[in-house]
Amino acid sequence: MFKDHHYLSGDLNKASRCYIGVWEDNIVAFGATLTLPNGYLKNAWRGHRTVVLPQYQGLGIGVRFSDAIGQIHIEQGHRYFSRTSHPKMIYYRENSLLWKTTSKHRKIRVDITHTKVYNNHYADNKRLCGSFEYIGFN
Repeated sequence: MFKDHHYLSGDLNKASRCYIGVWEDNIVAFGATLTLPNGYLKNAWRGHRTVVLPQYQGLGIGVRFSDAIGQIHIEQGHRYFSRTSHPKMIYYRENSLLWKTTSKHRKIRVDITHTKVYNNHYADNKRLCGSFEYIGFN
C-alpha cells in the first residue's frame, strides 16, 4: 500500500518495527524504525521509513506521525534519531521543541561511501539531510 510512495525505495528492512497512522478510520501513514547499533549510543533507535499516502500529504500528518513514533520510543526508554531530506520535515523539526539537531545536521555524510540512486535521488553522501534526535515532551 505504501511501497510505491517512498521517495527512496519501497524496500523495508526485515528487522524493522512498523507503525500505521489512521485518520477518520482510514490508513493514511506508514512508519518503520530500526535499532541503531553504535558503540557510543545505548538503547537507541532510528527512523527507517515515514510515508504518507499522496492524497493526505500537505496536511501535517507526516510530522505529527513522526513525533508520535518518537514519543513511543522515548516512553519505552529509548533514544530516537531520524534523518530526512524532506524540506518541510526539516523546517518543522528545526522549529519544534520536540526535536534537537545532531552533529550530522545539514552536512554531507563523508562517512557514507555509497552513491546508489533511487528515483533520481542520490543516497546520503550526495544529499544534505536534516539529522535530529527526538527529545519529546517534558
